[in-house]
Amino acid sequence: MSELNCPTCGAKGRPISQLTVDSLALDVVLDRLQNRQGFGYCPTATCPVAWFQPETGESVDKSDLKVRIGMKEVSAPRPICYCFSHDASEFTEAIRKKGQSDLPAEIAAKCKQGLDRCEETNPQGSCCLGNVNHVIKTARREMEQAVPIAQPFAMAADVDCCSTGKKDDGHE
Repeated sequence: MSELNCPTCGAKGRPISQLTVDSLALDVVLDRLQNRQGFGYCPTATCPVAWFQPETGESVDKSDLKVRIGMKEVSAPRPICYCFSHDASEFTEAIRKKGQSDLPAEIAAKCKQGLDRCEETNPQGSCCLGNVNHVIKTARREMEQAVPIAQPFAMAADVDCCSTGKKDDGHE
């Protein structure tokens, strides 16, 4: 496979599965794709490309998906946890009110029970916990600086709350 670099912004992407593509791309987009395998996710918050396929040169924009990519959005709703329907505002509100959020632990517990479906619900094709933690850190930092949260998030480092000792699902 070729290097996974977004053709629009040049960022290094990470592989996503065909299940992610098949589950989240609009039907009209699926109909036009030459190949549903070998796609990468573009992590750049400001790039309109969601996924790209280096072999065929195809790309799928964020507007071509059935869901919003919360890490690429500046306005609500900004989904962060797709399996359990948590939005960025839930995390930032908890930080504002209590200085912490219990949601990461709740998400991790549900994942450990096998209730997650990250590969088919999250456009990144992987667990959301890294993004959840990034949203929380950003909310804390912006509260300290008294700056409103109204910009896209950079992609968080991979943190896999869904790790249950199962064999690696192919995500980095």
